[in-house]
Amino acid sequence: MKIMMITTPIRPTPTNFPPIGSLSMISYLRRSGIDDIEFYHIDGNRPTFDDAVAHIVERGPDVLGISSVVSTAYEYTKKISQAVKTALPETLIVVGGNLAASAEVLLRYTGVDLCVIGEGEKCLLDIVRRAEQTRIPSEFGDIPGLAYMDGTQFQTTGFVTALDRSEIYEIDWSILDDATDMGIYFTEVAPGSVGWSKFMHDSRAHEPARIGKNFALIPAAKGCVAKCTFCHRFDKGIRYIPPDDFIRRLKISIEKYNIGFVAVADENFGTDQRWLREFCEKIKSLDILWRVAGMRVNCVSPEILKLMRESGCVAILYGMETGSPKMLEVMEKKTKQEDNINAMQWTLDAGLTTVVQLVIGMPGESPQTIRETIDFTKWANSLRKDQSPNDLSINYAQALPGTPLYEFARHRGMIAAGREGEEEYLLRISDKDAHDEVTTLNFTDYPKLITEVWRPRITIETNHAYVRKFGIEHYMSVTLFNSDFFSWPSDDEGYFANPKRLVDTSVATSTLNEEIDIIALKKPGIAPPLLRLIKERRLGVAMICYPRTAYFFRHFLIFLVLFKNLTRNGAGYTWGLIKEYFRYRFRKISAFGSTKTAPRSLRKVVNDLGVLGDDSPEMAVLRKGR
Repeated sequence: MKIMMITTPIRPTPTNFPPIGSLSMISYLRRSGIDDIEFYHIDGNRPTFDDAVAHIVERGPDVLGISSVVSTAYEYTKKISQAVKTALPETLIVVGGNLAASAEVLLRYTGVDLCVIGEGEKCLLDIVRRAEQTRIPSEFGDIPGLAYMDGTQFQTTGFVTALDRSEIYEIDWSILDDATDMGIYFTEVAPGSVGWSKFMHDSRAHEPARIGKNFALIPAAKGCVAKCTFCHRFDKGIRYIPPDDFIRRLKISIEKYNIGFVAVADENFGTDQRWLREFCEKIKSLDILWRVAGMRVNCVSPEILKLMRESGCVAILYGMETGSPKMLEVMEKKTKQEDNINAMQWTLDAGLTTVVQLVIGMPGESPQTIRETIDFTKWANSLRKDQSPNDLSINYAQALPGTPLYEFARHRGMIAAGREGEEEYLLRISDKDAHDEVTTLNFTDYPKLITEVWRPRITIETNHAYVRKFGIEHYMSVTLFNSDFFSWPSDDEGYFANPKRLVDTSVATSTLNEEIDIIALKKPGIAPPLLRLIKERRLGVAMICYPRTAYFFRHFLIFLVLFKNLTRNGAGYTWGLIKEYFRYRFRKISAFGSTKTAPRSLRKVVNDLGVLGDDSPEMAVLRKGR
């Protein structure tokens, strides 16, 4: 039996987030006695599509596992599964990851035979063992954790028993070492490197013994205690890797890959306070610096943050999402605005850094809720003089399968009816992030032209508040803090959205005509010429570099958005925005589907809408997500 596991390309270039899911599957199979497994890391190595297909066909696997960790991987997954199935009709093609929330679409319209609809390690092992006798999908129907077609009928088999927490992400990193350039994932942290900006604000990063150490993303838990209505994840609840196991694994990486800097890559770090205290005690002895990639605002206190800081933590990222109490209810965050305020204040007071991350445009979003968010970001990003007001990431709500937001879009007709409509939508959002204004749906009761003004408006007013408090010269010094910064490699990992993304990708760099032209900054804090930025259509950069000018023209943002759309998306798209805007101005908002009601979880709204008539009953468990 030949087994091959492949990844799908995510974002324009490889990120430093390792293919954790694939590595965990392969490691589990090998520990279970399945040795003939090849890991073909398409995301990391970026072969052409034709070369990828040729490689798979040449190897002729009996079972091909496709790790599609995000729903925006649909188009690539469809193309490669169909190409492989045409060339190798006997190969059993299995898809796992969050794209499997669209299992019925995958099974009907692609070359996929089976979808793993939950945790995959045990399920994939059962699939591989059964594939020694049969490749007929319906003959896998007694294996828990699967979706398959039995003739024309879509079927699911429930969920597999979860792994014990000590087994979670027990990864053999040599699998990745053999498959790709480990320099993508274990990167050097030193002045001038991409990873330096993640740690440089902490004085401990400048200690001579740390220079030249490598950075790695390593998970310490799986799952989340929350069920945010826009978040697509299969895992219910959370399991924390025992601290002793985590430290044992980390020590191996430290010794083998010279790790001195770590991002704990969890959705929900430290909710279990007992676990967190033990974790901090044990990681402190390793004398490394670490960041938290995801923590809940209602799980921190001054005492906990002090403990984390003393054990080597330098930064914490939270999912604050909004400054509006109403929108917190719609999102089902299970937090209060007071929690956002406390987490921001306490984190900075503890000497840690953070980035305010927002999701705007959910159902019920309005100019009033945006104003509440602006008031919060103006306060939060002006708390300290040494913070950057552009440490702000603003995404639009993106409807992904397995979420109430996706089901809301289906009920409202934003996603066309039937399985064909779902596939059309999945193709539309393929390889698109939530910071993309064009492909994200408008869930609000306001024209898209108005909603596209909201993100730059938040940025402009937040920056202006900082300038008023600390002065323009200081603003420029923290935004364009070092003239050498803009000659460093860009850090476009796709994690953050604008304005943070613009700063991280070197705001003073022009890439016109595919040539890198570093704008000479004669001294820190001197912005590139405004007219040049406008000529090059780098309007977001101009807004950041010239905050007072941007604030002066803030009431004309709607014209700026029109100009941007005209130059980027064409006259047809822009004319559509204008027509929608004037229809809105000359009529009242339709009462159909209006969310102008008391704050209410979107999940409850969707549950009240019921089931669409042509939905397969077996898909219900996947549509609900976690």
